[in-house]
This record gives sequence, structure tokens and C-alpha cells, in this order.
Amino acid sequence: MCNNLINELDLKRFQNLLVESFKHMFEFEDDNVKGEWSSMLVERELQIYSPRIDVAIGPFAETQSNAEIYDDLLRRAQIKRFVELLINNHRQNMNCLNIYDNLNTFVEYDELARMNNNARCFMAIEIENQVSRKHLMGGAINASALGRVGVLVPWTEDKLRAFARMIRYMAYLKEAEKNTFNTTNMLIVTKSQLINAIEVNSLININDLINEV
Repeated sequence: MCNNLINELDLKRFQNLLVESFKHMFEFEDDNVKGEWSSMLVERELQIYSPRIDVAIGPFAETQSNAEIYDDLLRRAQIKRFVELLINNHRQNMNCLNIYDNLNTFVEYDELARMNNNARCFMAIEIENQVSRKHLMGGAINASALGRVGVLVPWTEDKLRAFARMIRYMAYLKEAEKNTFNTTNMLIVTKSQLINAIEVNSLININDLINEV
């Protein structure tokens, strides 16, 4: 993979690249990988907020739980290797602040696999670039709440550090026994780390896909 090619993509082309890459990687039907997925269309009559997820991987649980299907996916060797690599990347990225203390901001695979059984999709990916800290937190919570695995992709180093601080903030609230949000299934992964994880766990030629998006 050429990082320069990835860095030259604008956000929309990168989003399209992820959609096409995941279709090939997981060998899913086209309707099981979606960009700009409206997560609450079925509940439209309830007049509730309906987040759009940048990239969502199904099968989608819009009318019934897919907990057992997601369990089976997480036991699949290829997907387990992929998620474990994302977890390792997340650990590296959480160290970007160079702070080592007793705040538990790391996650183990088995712990993540037990999280969010009533997820609406298997994986929810949010790509954050020119947004405020409040919008950044909203995107992170949406990815974690709607996906069995929530992946946060910071577009810049500044956004990476902002995500890391946000997760530390959530961990602090938990440590202080304040109301908080469980970030166990929330993984911070850079653009190049995510594409690399896709490449090493599949036969995809990313350079060919870049020319198509």
C-alpha cells in the first residue's frame, strides 16, 4: 500500500474506498456494506434522531437482533485477525498523548466481542475531519452505540489526539463513578492503519481500488 496515495484522497473518495474494500474483504452482498447509512429509517414515525454512519457493515439489524450472526462473524478467523489488528492499532494510538496512568483505556478482544449485543450493524465507521469537539464526540458515540464494533478514523493528527482525550475523559468519569458511556467497543484507527489491516487480511489490491473510486 502506498500511504501517499491514501493521503491524497479526499474524505469522500476514502469513504468510497472503504465501502468497496469491505465488499471484497468480507465477500458480502452489496447491500451489506453501505456509505452514509441512515440508521433509524425503520423508526421514522417515532420522530427520533437518525444518525448517518459514514461506513456501515451489516447484516443490518433494523427489525430484529442479529446478535448470533455477529457472534459468528467475530469467531471467523479472518475477521478475528482483522479486529485484533485494529485493537493493537488502537493501543498504539491511545499512547499518542504519552500519558501512562491507571485510567483503563485499553480493550481485549474477548471483552470487545461481548459488547453491544443489540447492535444495529456489525461495524460502524465514522471518519472525522473538520468538525468541532462536540460533533466528534457525537460521531464516536454513534459508532459505538450502533455497531458491534465502532471504528473512529481521525483525518488528522489533531483529531487523533482529540479522540484519545475523549476516551480518557470517559474512562475518568467511570473511575470517578460518574455517569458515562462505555467505550469498550470503540477503536481509534488512522486511515493508513485501517487500509493496511484490510490489505493484510484479504487479497485486495488497494491501488487498483483507488483508481476505481
